[in-house]
Parts: sequence; structure tokens; C-alpha cells
Amino acid sequence: MPDSDICFSPATEQARMVRDGEISAVELMQAHLDQIERVNPTVNAVVTLVADDALAGAADADAAQARGDELGPLHGLPAGIKDL
Repeated sequence: MPDSDICFSPATEQARMVRDGEISAVELMQAHLDQIERVNPTVNAVVTLVADDALAGAADADAAQARGDELGPLHGLPAGIKDL
């Protein structure tokens, strides 16, 4: 699945793919960051982007999964906070 396609998959599908190991949280985050880079110059929806922190959080999510930690239903999914 091309990176841009996964960004438009339902969150439940993205979560399943991370949980099942079809894609890592880092790969999923990078796909979303790439999509932001493609469209944000036109839509200006993301004012503050902290990509390094986002990727570090995704790496932490992958490490937790590898350790066998108890995972929530949204584990590994990218999330954005609305700037006001």
C-alpha cells in the first residue's frame, strides 16, 4: 500500500496493521509526516510540526510493542493537537 493511501485508511485499519506488525508505528508516522509535507503548503492545516518528537514517540510505541507491554486500542496511531 503506498504511503499516501495508508493515511486515508480508517484508524481501526491503521491500528490493526500496527498491532499485527504489518507496519511499524514509525513507518506509519513517517507516512503521515510525508502526507503533511505534501499538502500542508496548500492547506496550511498544521501550524506547529514537531516531527522529531513524533518519530521518537512512534519509536517508543514500537519498543513497547516489542517488549510485550499491554497496548491500548489506539497504540501506535499518529495524533494531532489543534493549535488555537
